[in-house]
Amino acid sequence: MPRNGGGRGVKTTESGERVLPELWSEFIDWLVDPQRSPSSQKEWAVLHGVNPDSVTRWKRNADFVRQWEARARELNMGVERTQAVVNSLFAQAVQGDTKAASLYLQYIEKFTPKQRIVVEDAEVEGLSDEQLLMELERLTGEFGGGL
Repeated sequence: MPRNGGGRGVKTTESGERVLPELWSEFIDWLVDPQRSPSSQKEWAVLHGVNPDSVTRWKRNADFVRQWEARARELNMGVERTQAVVNSLFAQAVQGDTKAASLYLQYIEKFTPKQRIVVEDAEVEGLSDEQLLMELERLTGEFGGGL
């Protein structure tokens, strides 16, 4: 008969850190595993001799949720996973997938240096937006451009 794993078991260390029971940690391992075996939470509970209602209660425990979220964040933001997705986007973009190309370019944009124009000319101080626009149009006309 499966035992009731309940909400008891979280320990506090001398440093104040909250530590989950080992079985709870094993359940988190299973939750974040992309190839879960067994495939259902109920099967996992029975396999580990725990009442299936207990694992449901664990998932409502604040300490459990914090650990679960931290592990998922750590796993999902891993460099290898991110690089695999970027590589896949690039490969699809090269094959002509415009959505993949757009996503890839959005991703790499954060690595490209931004240009910033600093105007140190005091002549523009006090000009209105309209006056600045007229000056910009004049200058772009001089350099062969146009607005």
